Amino acid sequence: MEKIFKNKKNAIILSLFAMLLWGSAIPLIKTTYKVMQVPSDDFGLKILIAGVRFFMAGILALFYHQFFKAKDGKHSKFNVKFVVVLSLFQTTFQYFFYYIGLSNTNGVKTSIIQAFGSFLIVIMAAAFIPGERLNLNKVLAVIIGTAGILVTNLNSDAGGGISLKGEGFIIIATFFNALATILVRLKGRDQDPFLLTGSQFALGGLVLILGGIFLKKTAFYLSPLVCIMIAYGSFISATAFSIWTIVLQYHSAGEFGIYKLFIPIFGTILSIIFLKEKFTFLLFIGLALVIIGTLVLNMKNLKKCSNK
Repeated sequence: MEKIFKNKKNAIILSLFAMLLWGSAIPLIKTTYKVMQVPSDDFGLKILIAGVRFFMAGILALFYHQFFKAKDGKHSKFNVKFVVVLSLFQTTFQYFFYYIGLSNTNGVKTSIIQAFGSFLIVIMAAAFIPGERLNLNKVLAVIIGTAGILVTNLNSDAGGGISLKGEGFIIIATFFNALATILVRLKGRDQDPFLLTGSQFALGGLVLILGGIFLKKTAFYLSPLVCIMIAYGSFISATAFSIWTIVLQYHSAGEFGIYKLFIPIFGTILSIIFLKEKFTFLLFIGLALVIIGTLVLNMKNLKKCSNK
């Protein structure tokens, strides 16, 4: 296993596979709603679906922890209070807003808006992490990325403007994801990444399940197809994270971080293919600006890698 991940070509292929998995989540969720015939106003049922997915993902990630855990005993700490706080931000709050927001906007727009998380992390890191500073590259990246989000939401053919329960909730979900990333960088570096992720997925998912049970208006019907779709959603979360974590254990985050720009690309392509959504000129410009912003953000790391 170690030989596979240490090989750079293999690591690139596996990284792209992880990005493809993450990108496939959007059409999967929207298709799950369609197959289950989830009413547009039943947000309780939507968060129940999210809860089941992430509870199962947590169990799978804990299995991966047993399979991949380091033999040298590194990252053996487990902070229960931190796991509880992280589970609320990264799973419960984020996916409460995400699963409702996604049902009220289209997949292409969601893919592009999600990518704004990278720019939010830059701003939050400068505000909360000692030693992190904004420089010209970071400021330009944030401006370009923000312009991409604004252009995306000018698109009338794909539902122009921003609605609170649609694009607004996706932006809020992206904010919670960025906040969780900052929390991990501040407090979670000495934690086992598999154990931390599995625990917070399972705990955050359980909270969503309980909330969904009390708030849902219609029955939670599990057909064989729905079971497969939710199981695949769990596989996406646990497997993509595990692959990405192991890749970064053997390769530079600065060099491989650029591959995360493929998430909105894959998300957009898969939404067009499976959801039959339109890809208009303004959506193209918005996606291009977000990708350019990501490249500008990673320019310093790219120069370092090219000089090796």
